[in-house]
Amino acid sequence: MICQVQRWKDLDRWVPGGDNEWECLHSLVPLDDLLMPRTEPVRVTGSLGDWTPITIHFDGSVVPRNRDTPFKGAMFAAYPGDLVFSKIDVRNGAIGLIPDSMSKVVVTSEYPIHTPDKRQVDARYMTMLLRTPNFLKLIRTAASGTSGRKRITPEDFRAIEIPLPDPKDQSRLVAAYQKAVDKAANLDAESKQIERDAQREFEAALGLTPPPSLPKRPIQIARFRDIERWSHEGILQTIPRRSPSSKSFRWATLRRFPRLARDQDDQCAGR
Repeated sequence: MICQVQRWKDLDRWVPGGDNEWECLHSLVPLDDLLMPRTEPVRVTGSLGDWTPITIHFDGSVVPRNRDTPFKGAMFAAYPGDLVFSKIDVRNGAIGLIPDSMSKVVVTSEYPIHTPDKRQVDARYMTMLLRTPNFLKLIRTAASGTSGRKRITPEDFRAIEIPLPDPKDQSRLVAAYQKAVDKAANLDAESKQIERDAQREFEAALGLTPPPSLPKRPIQIARFRDIERWSHEGILQTIPRRSPSSKSFRWATLRRFPRLARDQDDQCAGR
């Protein structure tokens, strides 16, 4: 099948046509040609020892689980660079690569393990592509089972076809995507800082100062009605503080403004 080259931002537009032909510019390759299943059993006694259990988030991140006891049933080994997915949640994006920081990972049979063929595919490109909306839709279609607990088998997963540009182009697409993600993260951090600065300036203009940061202590005291704000800092935040060096304004209770007071009562009552 002949396809064409697509930009990364257009990856989610690789969708099947009316005759099941894919509207892309590259030839499609089944994952079965790019992945080698890994089924190395892990057997431990008592505890997992130096084996690391994991969780795969929907954004593809693979993180350690806080667990030391072995899983019930069969367990299998995964190593840095291996591709692992959740049979149930891969349709939501739970597919990722074992990071270099985890030398020995252990999973159950619910998390099939595959080793990507580095000569043909950049594994980062593959996992990013499979988390785009239309490929997730394709994965959902391939899943089977009862509603809410549908799973995709390793065989059905490997039957999925993906567009395969030149390895250099794959790496370029990954780098461009990561650059855009990093830029978005920086802009988000800048916007939050601007919002915090604006809030401080707003309070300063009213002659208010934030409560002091107090040392954390193992025991704290709070009134029962303040339990939902059970923290030293939380209690302090409920006390408006006036700055003696700032311009002072007249203070008034909301009760002096009937409509505002009524809105506050309705909010407290959950209406």
